[in-house]
Amino acid sequence: MPSSSDQQADLEVPLETLLGMSGQEGPVAVAVSGGSDSVAAALLTKSVADRLKIPVVALTVDHGLRAESAGEAKTVGGWMAGHGIDHHVLKWKGPYPKSGIQMAAREARYSLLQEKCEALGITRLILGHQQEDQLETMLMRLSKGSGVQGLSVMKPLSERNGLSLLRPFLDVKRARLREYLEFHSQPWLDDPSNENPAFTRTRLGDILKSVTDLPGSSQATLALSASRLRRAEQALEVMTGQALSGLAVISPFGFVSFRHDFYQQMPDEIAIRFLHRLFIFVRGSGAGPALTALEKLLDRIRRDRTFKTATLYGCQFRFFKGDWLICREPGRKGLPVMELTPLTDKHWDDRFIILDHHQETTAAPKSALTVQRIGSDGWRLIKESAIPSGVRELPAIVRKNLPAVWSGDELFSAPLFSYDSKAMGIAQGRFEMVFNPKCNLL
Repeated sequence: MPSSSDQQADLEVPLETLLGMSGQEGPVAVAVSGGSDSVAAALLTKSVADRLKIPVVALTVDHGLRAESAGEAKTVGGWMAGHGIDHHVLKWKGPYPKSGIQMAAREARYSLLQEKCEALGITRLILGHQQEDQLETMLMRLSKGSGVQGLSVMKPLSERNGLSLLRPFLDVKRARLREYLEFHSQPWLDDPSNENPAFTRTRLGDILKSVTDLPGSSQATLALSASRLRRAEQALEVMTGQALSGLAVISPFGFVSFRHDFYQQMPDEIAIRFLHRLFIFVRGSGAGPALTALEKLLDRIRRDRTFKTATLYGCQFRFFKGDWLICREPGRKGLPVMELTPLTDKHWDDRFIILDHHQETTAAPKSALTVQRIGSDGWRLIKESAIPSGVRELPAIVRKNLPAVWSGDELFSAPLFSYDSKAMGIAQGRFEMVFNPKCNLL
């Protein structure tokens, strides 16, 4: 029987491997709810980080959904302090929906964790998801008609808007993590909502127990299926990447174009993934369109020769000069208006990096500078001679939704296409704008 030190080493190996695979350096954060999985993740991360000589920060989200949550977050902070781990509590202040509360809380949790990591300059976040979490997720997605991508469930290493998410314990049973905590005399908190039959996760746990009781079935065999699905997913992703490399043409003006007959060169599964990745890239972030919506889009492309345009996932899909084009579409909410501050890189609409090389000698604008879409008003202010012919020929929806620098109602600069122009004092070498979405294409 392996010693306790050997067992701890086995738990630390996948964690240390993922930290190396992330290709990043600097401090690492751990999401710690107070449950056994996350507390074990924090302690194991501290052990590995000390050996690698990198700082560790524990982040606890207080959803405020139960009266005890604030006190529990304080308890977790005490535990972390006892292990020499810096700890921060992040409060969710709502709004709280009347239905789908668990999904809303999950999205709020990830958003708060990401915001704090960005504020602290941290690019890696450790999550304590373990084998039962993985299998329950697979069953839930199976019940909702997911394809291979959904059924391959959580990946050990993934990315969310530039933040690397590391899940080193997906092949580890919860019982083993609890044994580790018990050996170190470390308590944990049990969330009473985990026993509430009204919540999907509770019911999935019961279903998982029933499935693993079937003849020839066990948690290990289900985990094997999940592993094989991940392997298939990796192969499909490689094929999709090859298709994107060969067919997708990225424009500095925030859109992507590709051959009208792209789908004839690949299986349907790859064609759907091809479109999925392009929509996410052009939008800049997020999970992408629903699988059903993409299936309908591909079917329409195949059968309807008169089909020219569709709106999906905050983007427009359209036929242009013999090719397909995907560009940003403002939708009901419109595109953001962002205050511009000197010498600070900012992402506008999750797509364009904006930088103001402000100097004291630069003439001061009449009012604060903002970045927003050019729109019809902006184009009316720009002299025709200042617009390159290639830009004039773009569809109106592309041109109108490009970012520009405004000072109140005055167009101050349109550096994407007039960097060297002196017409109207546009650009003057002061601003930089680069199409560089938060979500990578390849």
